[in-house]
This record gives sequence, structure tokens and C-alpha cells, in this order.
Amino acid sequence: MTESEVAPLNPKQARVLEREVETAILAHEHVADCAVVYQGAAPVARACANCGMDAAYPGSDVDAGGGVCSFCRLYAGNREEIHAYFGEVEDFQRLLRDRAGDRAREYDCLLLFSGGKDSTYVLHRLVALGLRVMTFTFDNGFISRTALRNVESITGKLGIEHVTMGREDQNAVFVESLQQHKSVCNGCFRSLLSLSTRLAAERDIPVIVTGLSRGQIIDERLNWFYRRGIFDPREIERQLAVGRAVYHQIGERVDPAAVDAVEVVDFFRYDDVTKDGILRFLTEQTSLWAQPQDTGFCSSNCLVNDVGIYVHSAERGYHNYESPTRWEVRLGHLDRARADEELRAPVNIPRVRRMLGKIGYDDPADRQALGRRLVAYYVARAPVTAGALRGFAARTLPDFMTPEQWIAVDHIPREAGAVLPARLPSPAGAAPEPAGAQDRTPRAATGVPPTAAQRRLLEEGGELGGVPGRAVLTCLPGRPDVTRVRKAVLRLIMRHDALRLRFRRADPGGEWEQYDGGMAGRIPVQRLDLSTRQGPHEDVLRALADRLLAQTDPVAGPMVRFAVVETAGASLLLVAAHGLVMDAPSFRLLLADLADIWEWLDDASPPPPPAGSFLSLAERAGAAGTPTRRLPPSAAREGAAEVTTTWLPAEPTRALVEWAAGTGTPQIALVLAALAAAGQPSLPVEFADHTWRSGEAGVVGPLAAVGAVTLTGGPDPGTVLQRIGRQVAGSAPYGPRPAPAAGTAPVRVHYFGRFGDETEPGGGADPFQPLALGGHGLTALPAVYPLEVGACLTGGRLRVQWSSRSGAGRDATGVDPGAAMAWLERPARDLPRT
Repeated sequence: MTESEVAPLNPKQARVLEREVETAILAHEHVADCAVVYQGAAPVARACANCGMDAAYPGSDVDAGGGVCSFCRLYAGNREEIHAYFGEVEDFQRLLRDRAGDRAREYDCLLLFSGGKDSTYVLHRLVALGLRVMTFTFDNGFISRTALRNVESITGKLGIEHVTMGREDQNAVFVESLQQHKSVCNGCFRSLLSLSTRLAAERDIPVIVTGLSRGQIIDERLNWFYRRGIFDPREIERQLAVGRAVYHQIGERVDPAAVDAVEVVDFFRYDDVTKDGILRFLTEQTSLWAQPQDTGFCSSNCLVNDVGIYVHSAERGYHNYESPTRWEVRLGHLDRARADEELRAPVNIPRVRRMLGKIGYDDPADRQALGRRLVAYYVARAPVTAGALRGFAARTLPDFMTPEQWIAVDHIPREAGAVLPARLPSPAGAAPEPAGAQDRTPRAATGVPPTAAQRRLLEEGGELGGVPGRAVLTCLPGRPDVTRVRKAVLRLIMRHDALRLRFRRADPGGEWEQYDGGMAGRIPVQRLDLSTRQGPHEDVLRALADRLLAQTDPVAGPMVRFAVVETAGASLLLVAAHGLVMDAPSFRLLLADLADIWEWLDDASPPPPPAGSFLSLAERAGAAGTPTRRLPPSAAREGAAEVTTTWLPAEPTRALVEWAAGTGTPQIALVLAALAAAGQPSLPVEFADHTWRSGEAGVVGPLAAVGAVTLTGGPDPGTVLQRIGRQVAGSAPYGPRPAPAAGTAPVRVHYFGRFGDETEPGGGADPFQPLALGGHGLTALPAVYPLEVGACLTGGRLRVQWSSRSGAGRDATGVDPGAAMAWLERPARDLPRT
């Protein structure tokens, strides 16, 4: 059920809704008048010409030319690497033998057995392979009676020991899952894995076997890696193992020893059977299995699954099985017509509504995603941002009733006291804001184009999901409870509109635009307890950072996530943000703001002053900036990154920094000059100076523009430094001229400025200061170009990191890190002082 299929409100219902929202907005002291207008449903999105994926799915990026989605393009370009992850049944048998070892055990594996077609097929295959199997069913309270009879009859016939478990609070788990994921499957699978892991550990069973399809395996486990250019099965498995440890320590904890003792294996990773092949096998091999008739298309065992489909379609605008089903099409396991039939099959709405009532979750049809249909027109008596008004209204209005579109007008046209909607500007072409309101947030009705920095990120990433994010770890003062952290995070998000950004297409297949989307459901703070975990936590923290970044959503939100991490020595806070909303300087500002807000919560200091608006800045900038080339997806991501760290001694560093300050030379020019001296002649280089700001005080957002210069060396170091300093100062982002086209620049230099020593977690680290986190952090390199160079001042010395893919960057540039740093020591002894 999509939003366009929801019956619209009648005129009387619409007017009641409009008045309620108007009352909330008029309560703001800077609003002189307002009118809220209920609009019709949004148009149905396009579909991929190849797999049929709905263009409303985040990151699908259906191109305007061939009409093919980004996932089909990813598959076409990496088909062999994707299939390399999957194996044969012999590989599965060998894996189970290796896990069993020499110990005498009663069972080889524990099968998650639902009584549906997939798990029934897997059970028969496991028995045929001669494996000793125990089965486990999680009864969530909504299992099909036919499926339960299948479980009882089949395990009885095969002589299989079977255990069924449930939990009394599962309805609360469903509600939490619906609130956070708009699906019941996430909460159900968490309960299933937690209970089965404990059972397997208690019974000394080394392997849990799942019946996830290959489409589900890619969607649930692999897609995150593929969109970051990671295809090596060994690296994927290593990171998945660490991620599983994190997964079981968030929320309902499972003993880490149990998690380590039990491996989860997806049977269909090793069996290439199609859906038709499974049904054919069951028909031919067993007369015990019966096809449940009381479930929907996308499940052959569970009734509540339709609740997830219903809620997700209504509140997210696309089917929650869209991604795994379309992967089945790409892999050849399902034809497109059958996939369309499955995803478009109607749910039994009366039954779904009864289950929603039993669970305790509000029917989204009653809410009808109303915020998307509401346009708020307002007359301001004093400058006020649309983001501020939206946040103000959200304090009293439910999320689904907060207007998504806001338009500033000079007056509200009325006749006999009634608003005349026809005389208001349409959302598609709203009139300009009144004079004197230049600092207002851009109108959400038309959105704001990406800034030059954001455009570059989109071009390098190829799509929304390909833009790399950034995660920073910091120490919290004392041992605060999560409630206090949530209060601080809420104020932080409400303070900075960049943290509330959402992205959408201006037109179907058109350019991306951004707007203030407000809070996306619950405050995005999780908790991870590592206080009893022995040994270093670096792998777990890195996996948690990756997990949080994967959960950021540019379309539905949120764009920033937080996690409180309890260790034996300290309470830590991990902040992860999508690359389209924050850069390195923004993280520094955010941590400083968090420190101020933390004190403000205790009333120890006055509230922080209002922050500047990123959206206002972006609207004024417009689409300024020359679009740059898009790197081929695999050009910079092939092979493992080789990282070399070099240091310039303290005395040469001091001399160079003093010379730069005395001559007005940007400090990044020092590193660029070293590259010019140690690299090939006429070396084209792009640079990002993360210390440079736009002059907008207090603005958080992706503001680190990229400049470009062509580096040439020379016999006189002083002359080289001065020449390159002038080039940099006259190039974007410093000067008024746009950056020249980058051409085929093989190297990019990042300069992060002064950066305190990155202290390890614990050990008396100062609160709200960034801590070391391998692969992440303020000075982490994005590793997009063949050679990325990152420099910062730390501990009185210049630290430079050189990151290249299998040496390709250094081969292309001729830069030798050692030679570059040695060159810097030479001019430091005899610098020009003019």
C-alpha cells in the first residue's frame, strides 16, 4: 500500500486538520499570520527498466537516459566480484566440519525453522547431507497455524529435536521496530537471533543455519560493503564478525562468549536454488509440507509480516521487500513479472488493522503521512527560519502532522475570513520571500540545490548512498545516563539545520535538492555496553561507527546518529554523520556546541546563542561552483589502501608555520610545495583546506570547498613556496574565482590544521575532544582519489599521511613521501621573510 493509494481526506476532515496545524504555528512569537493547505497525493515514482525497482527506494538513482537503477549498474560492473562471495554446498559442508573440530557434540547445527517453504527446504537438504540437526522456532505470536503444523509434522516425521520459544514483551519489540525501521522484521529477527544464540551456546551447537535468500543476504549483509567498493569475501566476513558482536551488545545483550562460540551461516549462500526450484523440490520430495493460505505473498509462515509491509509502504513510500526482491531479479532467481506481482499484492487491510491494534501501534492510514500533504504559508513579523518554525511546530504536533513544505508570503489572501488557496503561490513555483527576510531558511516546497561541496561529493560517490560519512569518538564527562545524552542531542539537532537535512528529487529523474526535514522519529541515540569486555575495543568501535554510518538515510533521515559506549574506564560518545551534512570543521564546531549544551542542561551557563542556517547559506550560494568530473567507480577503490605516515621535526615545523603566518600564505601551501618539489613536473593537484570557513559563524554543514592548482617545482625553495602560496590564495575556496577544471588530477591534499594529540579512550581524556578511532575521525582520508594526502599540526610537528591504492597514486604522481618531507626541512632553514 503506497501513499498514493490512501484515500484522501474529505473537505471537512482536511479543514479540521489545517486549523489544528495553524494553531500550532501561530503560537510562535515571530509569526503574524499563517495558512495551512492540504494537498493531494504525491505522484507514483518511476521504476528501473531492468529490475523494476521503485525509484522511490533510497539510493536507487534511476538514470534519465537508460532508466536503469544504481544497483543494476553496480551489479553489471561487479558481477564476478559479487558472485565470488557465494559458494557451493561442498563449501558449506567443509565449513561445518571445521567449526565442529574434534569435539564430540550432539548436533552439528541449529536450524532456524519457521515452517515456511525456504526453511523446510533447508531442513531436508541438511538431513540429506547427513548432518545432525536441531531446529528452533521463534513464535512471535503471529505465526501461521499451517506453518506451525508444518513444523510439528515435519520434525516429528524426521525425528528432529525441536524447540519453540517466544517472549512476553514481543509486542513492545514490534512497536519499537515499527517506530525505528517502519518494519516488524528487524525486531523479530533480533529476538530470533538473541534466543537462538543463547540456546546454541547452552547446547554446545557451533553453527546456526538461516534460510535467508540470496537477495536478503545481499540486502541485509553485503550491500553496505558493495556501495563502498568492498568485494573481498574475507574482508567482508571479518567485518561482519565484528559487526555481529556489536549487534548483540546494543539493546538486549547476549553474552559475548555465546556470540563468539556460535557462528551464523546462511545456507543459500551455498545453494543457488531458485524460488521455483524450492517449490518443485517440496512438491516432489515431501508430502508433509502444506502451503499456508493465510499469509501474504512475501512470507510463507508469518501473518504480522503484512503489518510491516503496510506500515513501511505508508510511511516510507516504498515496499520494505523492494531491495531483496529486486536483487533476486538481478541474480536470476526470480523474473521481473513475478517480482512485480509479489510487491504489488495487496495486504489484508482489516486483518492488518486488527494486528496493529493488538500490537499497540497507530494505524498509518489514520495519519496518511499527512505532513507530506501539508503546505504551511506564513507571514513573519520578524526574521525567522522555516527550520525554526518546523522545529517549533514539532514540539506540539505529531511527526506525521508537521508540514513538510513551508512558504513565506507577504499576506494570506482571505474572503469573509476564509483562506483563498487559489490565490496562494503553488508549492511548485512559490513566489520570492518578502524583502528583508534574506536570512530565512529556503522554502522546503521547492527545496535548495546542493552546494558546490555537496555536488562534488555526489559526483564522486555516484549517488546518495555512495557519499562517504565521517565518525568521531569523544569522551563524556563522568558517567551520564542515556537520558541526559538524548536531551543534549535533541538540542544539538534543533540548533543546526544541517543535522536535519533530507534529500529528494526536484522532479522524477531530476536533480537532487535538500530541505529541512525536522526530527526523524526517535532521538537517534543508541547504547553499547563494553564495560565487561576484555581487551582492546578498537575493532568493535570501528564496526559500530560503520553501522551507525550505514543507518544514516539522506531521504528518510536521520542524517546523524549517536551511540553512548560504556567501557570500564570511561563513557564515550560516538557521533556519525552522512558526508552530505558535515565536514571536519563542522565536527569540531559540533563538539564545542555539545560541551556548551552539556553545561546548559545544568543551568550552569546561559543557553548557546542561535546557530547560523546552512540552508540559508546554501540558498544564497545557489548552484555556484563548476561541476567536476565523476571518477569511475573503481578507479580509486581497487586494491587495499597503503598508508604511510611521515613527520616533520618540531623546529622546521615552527619555522614554516611562522613564515606562513607572517606572509599571509595558507598553511596548506607548505604541503603542496613539497609535492611540487618531490613529484612530476606540472602536477595537477586538488586540495581541500578544512581550516577555511565561509565566514558564516556557527554554521554546521559541508562547507569545505575544493580548489585546484597545477604544481611546478624549481631550484629555489623560497620561490616555490611563494609562487604556490599565491596560486592557492587566488584559487577557490580563498579567492573569488571558481576553481579551474581538475582534469585528470591523480592526487588530492587535505589540510586539517592544528589538531591535538588523539588520545586513546579512557586514560583521563578531556571531555568533548576527539579521540583516536582507526579509519575514522576528523583527519581520516576519504580515499577516493588514487593518492590522498592528509596533513595536520599535532604535538608541535607536521604530520602527513599518504594513502594510495596498491601504489597506483605514487606511480601516477612520482611523489616520494620521504623526499617531500626532506624538502620541507630545507626551506625551513632559509625562508624569505617578505
